[in-house]
Amino acid sequence: MPKNKRSSRQTGHPAQTNFSGQHLIRDKSLVRRMIELARLSPQPLVLDIGAGAGALTLPLAQEGWQVLAIENDPRFAEKLRSKIREAEGIRLAEANFLEMPLPRKPFGVIANIPFAITTAVLGRLMDHPAVPFRHGVLIVELGAARRFTADPVTQARILGWRMQFDLKLAEPVSPDRFSPPPRVQCAILTVRRKKEPLVRPSDHARLMGLVTQALRVPGTPLHAALGPWFTPAQLKHLVKLLRVDRSVPVGALNERQWAAIFETMIRYVEPYRWPRAGGLSKR
Repeated sequence: MPKNKRSSRQTGHPAQTNFSGQHLIRDKSLVRRMIELARLSPQPLVLDIGAGAGALTLPLAQEGWQVLAIENDPRFAEKLRSKIREAEGIRLAEANFLEMPLPRKPFGVIANIPFAITTAVLGRLMDHPAVPFRHGVLIVELGAARRFTADPVTQARILGWRMQFDLKLAEPVSPDRFSPPPRVQCAILTVRRKKEPLVRPSDHARLMGLVTQALRVPGTPLHAALGPWFTPAQLKHLVKLLRVDRSVPVGALNERQWAAIFETMIRYVEPYRWPRAGGLSKR
């Protein structure tokens, strides 16, 4: 993301380079709204990724959460360190979230993450079901929020997330609630782990082998996309189960239909034919 200018109203000094490219929350009502949404799925430990000047960090601690504030920029980290010296329930990690170890106990994320690493952050949290991430309230670009929550799902990675988590675009957020204001519209994205995942976490790698291969070209007809692994008889059974035409684009299927496809594969397709993430199958 290109460098931006920080507002002199926020810093109390003439405008200077925004050294991390972050757009800092300057509207306290937005902080209160994020906390309100986070209360619906509370975890004792929450991560504030890209904590910046602490607009979320301090209010979260005041609400009773244990906060791990993560800030990679040393100048922001130093400012935040001076603010939290006497605050209880806050730990500062001056680190790159994409490289640091994640907590081993269940945690949530309440954060205004840098837009440039949104997908990478969500991948770190949701690519592997064993990560004990439970819920999130995140500021992201509106376009990204729409992509993550769109129906149907045409991207394999996002489909994998949504087998384990409910992702919702809670509400749009005006750019003028940040300093400096971003050039794009923003949104609050909520994430909550499903009580009953559509595919067992232990089967996640097998699922991703299937959807990664099948969704390479989302417009491919269902029978052609799944033909490398399902026999004609199995495909006939499958389209009846899904209640769709065999020529429907494979990218038009929803999460529950993909769960049914995966279950059918496990039950009826010989394991040596199952697709793998790195190739079509072992023949």
